[in-house]
Amino acid sequence: MANCSSGDSKLDAAVESWLKHDKNPATRQEVLDDIKNSRWDKLKKTMMSRQKFGTAGLRGRMGAGYMCMNDVVVLQTAQGLLSYIQKVSDHSHLQNGIVVGYDGRYNSKRFAELTAKVFVSASVPVHLFSNVCPTPFVSFATILYGAAAGVMVTASHNPKDDNGYKVYWRNGSQVITPHDDNILDEIWSCLDIPDEHWNIEEICSHELVKDCLQEVTTKYMEFIRSSLHDEVLQQNKAAEIKTVYSAMHGVGYQAILKAFEAANLKEPISVVEQQNIDPDFPTVTFPNPEEKECLELSKKLAEKNGVKLVLVNDPDADRLAVAEYDDDRKEWKVFTGNEMGSLLGWWVLEQHCKYSTQDEQRFVLASIVSSKMLRAIAKGRAEFVETLTGFKWMGNTTLLLLQQGNKPVFAFEEAIGYMCSPRVPDKDGVSAAVQVASLASMLYSKGSSLLKMLQELYVQYGFHISYNSYFIVHDQAVMQMIFSRIRNYHGPGIYPKKVGSLEVKFLNDFSADVKVPDTGNGLDRRLSVLGTGLEGTSSGEMILLQCTNGLSVTVRTSGTEPKLKFYTELVCDAPTYGEQEAKKVELEKMVKEFIDELIQPAEHGLVWRIFF
Repeated sequence: MANCSSGDSKLDAAVESWLKHDKNPATRQEVLDDIKNSRWDKLKKTMMSRQKFGTAGLRGRMGAGYMCMNDVVVLQTAQGLLSYIQKVSDHSHLQNGIVVGYDGRYNSKRFAELTAKVFVSASVPVHLFSNVCPTPFVSFATILYGAAAGVMVTASHNPKDDNGYKVYWRNGSQVITPHDDNILDEIWSCLDIPDEHWNIEEICSHELVKDCLQEVTTKYMEFIRSSLHDEVLQQNKAAEIKTVYSAMHGVGYQAILKAFEAANLKEPISVVEQQNIDPDFPTVTFPNPEEKECLELSKKLAEKNGVKLVLVNDPDADRLAVAEYDDDRKEWKVFTGNEMGSLLGWWVLEQHCKYSTQDEQRFVLASIVSSKMLRAIAKGRAEFVETLTGFKWMGNTTLLLLQQGNKPVFAFEEAIGYMCSPRVPDKDGVSAAVQVASLASMLYSKGSSLLKMLQELYVQYGFHISYNSYFIVHDQAVMQMIFSRIRNYHGPGIYPKKVGSLEVKFLNDFSADVKVPDTGNGLDRRLSVLGTGLEGTSSGEMILLQCTNGLSVTVRTSGTEPKLKFYTELVCDAPTYGEQEAKKVELEKMVKEFIDELIQPAEHGLVWRIFF
């Protein structure tokens, strides 16, 4: 073993411990090269701490070190998960095993098979997908099999060099407190990796490993069909609307074909260049359908074929971007997550109100940074619940509402994530695509469109306008400086009361480790999930500000990427297109002035990024 002599005894111990455990020649050589070339700063960043479960589980760059995604981290995480499940699960759940799926990224299949090996070595059965699958399939399968847990190896829409490890509890929703913290604690007692855990050559033929791909796909498609009323299925068949679909080099194509068939929808026209799995994502800079460039090939194909509706999944098919050609203005309308969340929420609620014969208390959910338009739409027909950012909170709240005898019917987050049924208590880009196409079938058959329907909702519920963006921040010291300045804006411990020309009437600091002083702004650092008794605290930085002119601004760190995000919303009366466009310009100017003053991006060398 190479001798690590960095001059830092803690770093030396961490690196030597790593080399003791790592049997992967590539990552092992990476560390040896770092030692040889005295890359101590890099080793400090990768070796001195472990990843925590963020808004989407573990996620990071593939490479050596405890802060990255690699064989050692995956094996130790699987061992910790196994140990924790054995302590807290009953015999029946352990007998039902766990579910393991993976996307098409580099190393995803290997990480999934390493996870399976850990569990079968302890005589715990594994339902292992024999090929790539959409992330929502793992949530669905965990419930289907009554499994003790589910694992999905994916980095979703992150850059190609990343991978991730999403853990579902036996309820089919992502782990939250206390399970996530307890699993991390358990990992520390499971650092040693037995030699047998490295051997995955015959894992797929192991007697405790069952290929669940076909069964889960069949059952999921039955769920898709049952989620639509017969009248909707008939409408879909009669309308035969044309759509263009892109899988964004990911796992969604086959699932979408089967789901559209189950829903009586016409087979979509596929963007061939992005149809097959390619972990290099060669046609885009970032495989995130929120980015404008990701829809360009889809729009061109739609124009060539005279198609109005474009649907684009992210690489693991848990999110959905939607665009529609506006015949009146001869241009494409790319819907934001807030706009589509409002449309889908209205549509799902309409179906439940029209076809349900039961007397039930309905609920709709949204994250705290998402538009409040859904609350206005739901008034009088359903209760509106807000949760912390991340579908793990909405999913678990959905299940808690079900346990209380309520009927949660829809949830969304502004980052184009939608849950159209509690059967999958997580965001699901496949079922969302079916619902959008079904809504469009109804509207197109009446001479309307998604955009026209959205305008009708604006007239009825008010124009809810958002301007959201982010900054890339690789230096955590800069991130700390930004939030420290906000917390000491007018002096030590004094939060902003005025930012630029806008007065702040209310401020909420959600960060779990911040002791908030009484500043007279009505601060409370905890968000209560209304009506459920569930409370959560943010695992990162998040501060919400509400101004006297009605502007709401939330600034937060990403749980999956080196980003500083901000979300804004203003509600006003703007019934016409011209008035709405004027309000958009007004809001953009207002937000830029506010963010320039609050965050000071120029001083930190940060560059604005613009979504749709």
